[in-house]
Amino acid sequence: MSKTSKDLIDILSKNSPLAGRLADYEIVQLIGVSTVRAYGEKATILKGGEPATSLMFLISGRVNIHLDNHLIANLSAGEIFGEAMFSDQGKRTADAVAMEPTEVLEFDLAGYETLLRQDSKVALKCKHIFEDIYKKNATANEIFFTPDNVKYLGLVAHNEMKESLVEFVKSNLDKINKFPLVATGTTGKLLYKEAQVILSKKVKSGPLGGDQAIGQMISTDNIIGIIFFRDPLSAHPHHADIEALGRLCDVYQVPLATNPTTATAVLDYLVANEHMETSPVNSLMEDYGRQQAQVVQDKSNPS
Repeated sequence: MSKTSKDLIDILSKNSPLAGRLADYEIVQLIGVSTVRAYGEKATILKGGEPATSLMFLISGRVNIHLDNHLIANLSAGEIFGEAMFSDQGKRTADAVAMEPTEVLEFDLAGYETLLRQDSKVALKCKHIFEDIYKKNATANEIFFTPDNVKYLGLVAHNEMKESLVEFVKSNLDKINKFPLVATGTTGKLLYKEAQVILSKKVKSGPLGGDQAIGQMISTDNIIGIIFFRDPLSAHPHHADIEALGRLCDVYQVPLATNPTTATAVLDYLVANEHMETSPVNSLMEDYGRQQAQVVQDKSNPS
């Protein structure tokens, strides 16, 4: 093992948030799928608005984190930045700038996927650590964050339909880019790689809860439409989630397209009505609300 690797292990095991949470052999595995990068003074390492596809361990030097022109952190060796990679944020929200010659260890999505294949327990352990760091930092800086009132266009595809969705997006890029985008897991990565589409928000893969996450966004009025290229000839372990997503689209009157032909129609409709602030109200929801209010009243006034 080279001296550089020993130095990295020493920094991560003693000075980073991994200290006491990962064993040395687990840190070695993490280092093995990461890359050391060097930056000059005043270099921008991460920039707000870029896809959140990697995080960094600061190995040497100093890094300032800026959010909305506010200095929110001054980092030294061992600290982590870019942890939004393990959040639902599709894009970075802050800039990271080297204040002197700096070295970082970059852990990106490709490295995470490699680690998942090599040792899923270590990979998931790292993921939980980074998610925890993100939540703590977001809470500490919550003064800079506001509730999400954005309406997103959802892009989803089953494995056998992902290439079809990529081709559809490429053919309709001008229209697609009119909307903030949210996508599930691998679909989002492929769209960025193949069509240079940058997500505004990301969720997990469908079988890991991504369909449920988009369903929750429908219920909070954060989805303007969904393009979901489904594979009708294969069984899916999360079939119940897929059905629930379609049901919520019906409940909240959200346009849902499941193939290129209907996607063209839905996309044209959304573009033509992109300034419409509210969706049509489902009369069934009003009836349901009255029924539930009656249930509460009956429970409060038993005969």
